[in-house]
Amino acid sequence: MKTTLALLTCLATLLSTSPAMGDIIAATLKFTRTQDILAEADRAAETADHGRALLLYKLALNSFTEIMTETPDFNPDMIEFRMEYCDDQIQALLDGMKPDVEDPPGPAGTNATPVEVQQPGDVPSLLALARACLEEGESEAARARIIEGFKLDPDNISLRLLAGLAQCQARRFGDAIFLLKELSIEEPSNAPVHVGLAAAYFGDGQRDAAIEELDTAISVEPGLAEAHYNMAQLMLTGPEPDRKAAHDFYHRALELGTTPDSRLEAMFEGDEEE
Repeated sequence: MKTTLALLTCLATLLSTSPAMGDIIAATLKFTRTQDILAEADRAAETADHGRALLLYKLALNSFTEIMTETPDFNPDMIEFRMEYCDDQIQALLDGMKPDVEDPPGPAGTNATPVEVQQPGDVPSLLALARACLEEGESEAARARIIEGFKLDPDNISLRLLAGLAQCQARRFGDAIFLLKELSIEEPSNAPVHVGLAAAYFGDGQRDAAIEELDTAISVEPGLAEAHYNMAQLMLTGPEPDRKAAHDFYHRALELGTTPDSRLEAMFEGDEEE
């Protein structure tokens, strides 16, 4: 314990007396974290999970770019090499996602006919289709629509959120946390992202972390009915359910437009009768 305290004290001293040293430490920590993202991207690419790989390579590229901008003296050659690698991998994935185009028809008089190639839709349409698939419980179909969207706009926040929710629905909660946590760091004021991350945490058995994310969502956007409704559900779980808090969150969700839940209504009516 004394050794640890001494190291922390030494680190604090360095950070307070040497801004340059603080920058280097921060860059080192960020580089290590980005390397983990890059390794995850490589693993996703190896297993042909192209949509996830594309998103992770983009996240890694953004992070390496930030390191280069914020700390230009921090191993610039190595950072540039990593950025080029991410660029190459993203381009290769995008090229691989393009639909195959048939060879053009032969000369006039031959029987060859052109094959109509279906073009991908616009991002809003693909988002709507992906949401519809999720509502029907078709997570793989939703992922296919999301991948089509990434071809058009790899940075789209709504697509990235849906990618995380699709992983939740497929019960890949670890992957969902990985994707949505990164997005929540980039978009701290986006309440739906925190709601999605809460769902991932809860599915992974991390109830306290889920409550914390919903608290954040409500503080960011108090009028988000979904956050209040989900909090009501969470309050009824765990070793010591808080039915009073659940009741309050549920009725606030109703005030904000949530559709009544007959199961919860019956539960709360039972409490009132007691």
